[in-house]
Amino acid sequence: MATIAEAAAHICCSRSQFDQYLAEGVITRQPSGKYDLDQVRREVLAHLRSVAAGRGGAAGNNLTEERTRLVAAKRRREERRDAFEAGQLVELESVCRCLEETLVGMRNRLLNLPGETAFLLAMRPQAECYEIVDAAVRVALEEIADPAWTAARVAAAGIESKGVKSDDKEEDVADVA
Repeated sequence: MATIAEAAAHICCSRSQFDQYLAEGVITRQPSGKYDLDQVRREVLAHLRSVAAGRGGAAGNNLTEERTRLVAAKRRREERRDAFEAGQLVELESVCRCLEETLVGMRNRLLNLPGETAFLLAMRPQAECYEIVDAAVRVALEEIADPAWTAARVAAAGIESKGVKSDDKEEDVADVA
């Protein structure tokens, strides 16, 4: 039987390291002066083997947690890739580019209306001017609402459409070019 100081010297560690082993439960706490040197040595060696194998100690817990996080991250990445390939997700950059091109085209088309109608409005009565402008605005809005016009803008943005079978119908789905 040995004291804590003798047991620490027997396993070649400091008193503070021995106290840490006691706090972590590596070494079974005994009454003062009652430590069995063989038992202390076996417990410390078992702990050190466990740590070296990556199964024990603070390093082992961190390694296990890190591996778990890595596997979860890989799983999430694969789920995103599968969803993207299935057409459930799109790249935000391509959607933004498509919307920007569409909105710029709409803006330009509407800003061209005054120039297109100015020569038609010269020396006309107010009611006739209203009808001409109203008709021009409606034509421009119909043009903007036309899928062919939007498709031209989408193509200009670098997006291509490909047919995807869904419930025995073919649908157009935007895909990154």
